[in-house]
Amino acid sequence: MHTTASEQVAQAPLVSVIMSNFNGSRYLEAAVTSVLSQSYQNLELIVADDASEDNSLTILKRLACSDHRLKLIAKDTNAGPAGARNSALDAARGTWVAFVDADDLLHPQRIERLLTAANALGADVIADDLVSFGSVPLAGRTLLEGRYLTDCLQLTAAELVRSDSVTSGLGSFGYLKPMIHRDTLGALRYDETLRIGEDFDLYARLLLADAKFFVIPAPLYLYRQHEKSISNRLSVPVLLGLLTAHQRLSADADRFQRNNSDLRQALRARGATLDRALRYQKLVDAIKAYKVFEAAGRVLSNPVLIGDLATSLLDRRRRERLANKMDRRASPQTIVLAEANIVEQISAPAGALRIAVAGQDNPDGDWGAHRALASRLARLTTEAQSDIIAHGAPGLDALGYIPLWTSARVRLDIKTAERATVPPGAEVALLDDRS
Repeated sequence: MHTTASEQVAQAPLVSVIMSNFNGSRYLEAAVTSVLSQSYQNLELIVADDASEDNSLTILKRLACSDHRLKLIAKDTNAGPAGARNSALDAARGTWVAFVDADDLLHPQRIERLLTAANALGADVIADDLVSFGSVPLAGRTLLEGRYLTDCLQLTAAELVRSDSVTSGLGSFGYLKPMIHRDTLGALRYDETLRIGEDFDLYARLLLADAKFFVIPAPLYLYRQHEKSISNRLSVPVLLGLLTAHQRLSADADRFQRNNSDLRQALRARGATLDRALRYQKLVDAIKAYKVFEAAGRVLSNPVLIGDLATSLLDRRRRERLANKMDRRASPQTIVLAEANIVEQISAPAGALRIAVAGQDNPDGDWGAHRALASRLARLTTEAQSDIIAHGAPGLDALGYIPLWTSARVRLDIKTAERATVPPGAEVALLDDRS
């Protein structure tokens, strides 16, 4: 599925990757590079910079000079993630559009594997599992980890709605970063009134229109969690926006899937959850403003909020304890990635952690093993600075699951090296016939 540079210039891209950015300069270059370094090269990356105040534009202009596939849209005023993505969508030329956040990373073969899966499944929308990194307490978690999928999942509107609540965290299907066929997307765009939950809202509208939405349990999207993540910043205006969008979805469901009782039940439950979250946020705002009588009145009219307050206090203490662990990195380590029959034979420093990885006969065959490996590597490399030694094609594939390293050395035979997609910054050493 490789194309030459001249072929890329001559043809329109099959895939348009959409990225919005606001003041993301710290992680932006790594995110952009992980897209442009994909094994599937017939793509364009459209970055809509949402009036950043840092040096994001400088970084993007420099990167665009070295790769014609990077297109930059520089917005004069901040429109939020939905508005920025819509600007990029309007400029996209690809048959497929994919979404990547400006602080996340991709496995080098992600787009290639998603295209293969989409063609095999006849999908209108295709997504994969994501594995978190960057935060020591949360590193290694995946969206699908509690679902134990052994095969692809065809997502329904009811399943999407059931997965989502203000407390669902990474378990919500709204966190998926799918690839959508242009014919399916049509004129559909993000709701620009939403600053949180805009992804969920778009996916719900796609599913209400009967899009065939598949999720493969391959952890090919590396999801960064850090102090500036905006996913869980709730406020009264944000919750009012979510409730308004939810009411529109409920009306659309009545219009397009009137007989879907499962969906109606899920929507009622989500609506009740959002309403309770709004009541709780108003109570919190009253307490913070020292409005004693208003706070007391809200508790008396909604006694269940007392339990929500207690849960919130316990959760805050838990987060504080976890935050204390953030800087407690383990000692630097060397990790060796190779097939089981040779992993112990690879030359490495004393005390190196040796991890056996599967061969490439069927790289997508054992989803559970891939998820376990990706989770372990994300956790290990978030917890400690790591030097990586990856041996052969299996080691190289495993290296794609690692978001952070100090150094990476990839040992490949000549034939494999000629067709390999090696992550940027990794050093390649050729093996001789005796290795």
